[in-house]
Amino acid sequence: VFCDVAGFQHLVLSELIDVLGRVYAGSIGFEFMHIQSAEERRWLKERIEDRFDDRGHVLTDETCKRVLGHLIVAETFEEELHKRFVGQKRFGLQGAETIMSMLYSIITKGADLGVAEAVIGMAHRGRLNVLANIIGKPLEDILSEFQDLSISSMVGAGDVKYHLGYSGKSTNSNGKSTVVSLAPNPSHLEFVNPVVEGIVRAKQDFEYGHARDKVAPILIHGDAAFIGQGVVWETLNLSGVDAYATGGTVHLIINNQVGFTTYPDESRSTPYCTDIAMAVQAPVFHINSEDVEAACWASQVALEYRQRFGRDVVLDLYCYRKYGHNEADEPSFTQPVMYQEIKAKRKLSTIYAEKLCREGVMTEDEVAAIAREYAAGMDSAQKSRPEASAEVCDTLGRIRGRVDSTGVEHATLERITQTMLEFPEDFTPHPKLVAIFKRRADALAQGKGIDWGYAEALALGSLLLERVPVRLTGQDSRRGTFGHRHLGIDDHKTGERYTPFSVLAEEGQTQLALYNSTLSEAAVVGFEFGFSCEAQQGLVMWEAQFGDFANGAQVLIDQFIAASEAKWNQLSGLVLLLPHGFEGMGPEHSSARLERYLQLCSEGNMSVCYPSNAAQYFHMLRRQGVSPIKRPLIVMTPKSLLRYPGASVDLAALESGSFAPVLEETNGAGSKHLLFMSGKIYHDLVAGLSEEERANANLIRVEELYPFPAHEVRQILERAEYKSVQWVQEEPRNNGAWLYIEHAFITELDTPISYIGRPSSPSVAGGSPKRHSYEQQSIVEEVRGLISPD
Repeated sequence: VFCDVAGFQHLVLSELIDVLGRVYAGSIGFEFMHIQSAEERRWLKERIEDRFDDRGHVLTDETCKRVLGHLIVAETFEEELHKRFVGQKRFGLQGAETIMSMLYSIITKGADLGVAEAVIGMAHRGRLNVLANIIGKPLEDILSEFQDLSISSMVGAGDVKYHLGYSGKSTNSNGKSTVVSLAPNPSHLEFVNPVVEGIVRAKQDFEYGHARDKVAPILIHGDAAFIGQGVVWETLNLSGVDAYATGGTVHLIINNQVGFTTYPDESRSTPYCTDIAMAVQAPVFHINSEDVEAACWASQVALEYRQRFGRDVVLDLYCYRKYGHNEADEPSFTQPVMYQEIKAKRKLSTIYAEKLCREGVMTEDEVAAIAREYAAGMDSAQKSRPEASAEVCDTLGRIRGRVDSTGVEHATLERITQTMLEFPEDFTPHPKLVAIFKRRADALAQGKGIDWGYAEALALGSLLLERVPVRLTGQDSRRGTFGHRHLGIDDHKTGERYTPFSVLAEEGQTQLALYNSTLSEAAVVGFEFGFSCEAQQGLVMWEAQFGDFANGAQVLIDQFIAASEAKWNQLSGLVLLLPHGFEGMGPEHSSARLERYLQLCSEGNMSVCYPSNAAQYFHMLRRQGVSPIKRPLIVMTPKSLLRYPGASVDLAALESGSFAPVLEETNGAGSKHLLFMSGKIYHDLVAGLSEEERANANLIRVEELYPFPAHEVRQILERAEYKSVQWVQEEPRNNGAWLYIEHAFITELDTPISYIGRPSSPSVAGGSPKRHSYEQQSIVEEVRGLISPD
């Protein structure tokens, strides 16, 4: 028959069957015919069918020796820990040690193909092994962590040993080196995936001139988690999107065919755990872990594919888990039949070593020496570990950058504004956009009426001119959900996109990235967090479409943004812009859940701000952008205030000054009541109270809620003769800042404070505009009843 298989054009049927069996029915199952690109399919087919040499091998003898060495070292590491620290959790790799040889193959192949850095993300299974034997974390440090002797090196709370990250360097047999990093990760399994992608993208953009082939992300998954965790798909979906593309990711799945205690048929609805990856046309290699050479060959091809085509690829390693989910678990409770078979399994290194010895590649003495020398190294490391110390190196939050002034010269503001009015000759802007930009220019000329969107544009433009890179992403963020931004515009006739501020970025010799994101919170926030960790010199912002929707990324907020410095000494300057404010639009369009962020605040870990006018927002963004040391910034941004005249400011407020944590409005010498508040409610009170009523109260806006501005508030309390101190908010009593404020006033200021606002509610807002108006007016009436002149 005519055929095109493994270099043959014509074969009799029996020969064809033999060839197909040898190529496609061995230790690897291939899935690549779903890929639309004929070039990619052809490339994969050729690599698959031509993989065997004259002896039927896929690796050279020297490579086989190194592969076996990694396998033995991985097994010895686990065995020694199992003996030395009986019953301690380590989430061992026994039964899946082949993954170590695969990682070695990927990294060394990458060095030959020009990969300068590799960033790995993984959960617990095998993490300590990767840290020690791939990344190069000293054994002394790992053994100290098992005996909890590392307290003296902790910054903040620290974390368990199988969550920590590390960086090292790997050099292959050709003398080429690759920097290899393992990102820290919480117990939330796959949520590190987008974080790694963000780290990689930032490295590519800032260190390698946007070269995607210079930094490679490697993600190691569990089979149940890969198909079961939604963030995996969200991250896969980023792979081909310009805002988040990293030139392809190599995915390794430790498929031990059980998720904690759950069988595959209980954990997925697909034949393979990898089927989700077919949606992004990633080739999939299903690999028998007991054929180590096949696994390593597939790993090399995966990296080659990534480098050549810039696309994701999946390596699905079928293996087993020798012990339970952790070493204190008894797996035979729930998988009795499986674990009877596992107990009879021989070690992977034994199976492979026997093969190499039969072929004369190695001797039994050479094999035994590898394990013996590594165990001796662990003995030496354990003897030289540091002594325990009760002192904790707690420097978290104490080192903060100081920025005294964030004003911008008038000429610079004019230059930025002019950029908004200039378009390429062949570009036709929307007539309404021309009118918006013209109004901004008029506001500049008149020196007043600078609204929120214009102030933001001036802040970002000025940072670009000061060589501060700016990245802003979010759902519809180029235009802005509320049509207030328009930093990226589209030709009214052709739809071609134009970004006016790219001119400023070029002039400032820096980078500007403005993107509409995928319809995702978790993966996108994770990506931006990772990006901001690496891009500390820039201003990295993510905007929620509505602040309420940020809770779709709650894991990233809790486990990464709020706690990364305390747990892992990992700094991030990510800014979350969360539209917040009660306008009668219902419960899912009102509250950014301010209270949740305040509950996460401690030890100076981040800032939470609720600016009430455009100048405050301008200076806050500039402060974050130019700060030498950045931490996360959570911002309650407005909706109705975006165009509200009362939130607009005079130009002079941008030309000098800085962000004020507290704004005090003293309405009369005889004021008897201090009304503290944040955000939009201030404007509601100004509009709803008469001048006579306001003269009997000082309206004090707390613009930076955390760190709590105790010094500024104490000064106000000390110089005022007041009858009452109140906190006014529009959020329900159990939401918003009230509980945080009450605690701060009592513990830091020794001052009682009372509450005015909505009663507690399980829902943050009602769905009736009329009811909303009634409730809002009721707050104003309660304030009026308190402060009305006697």
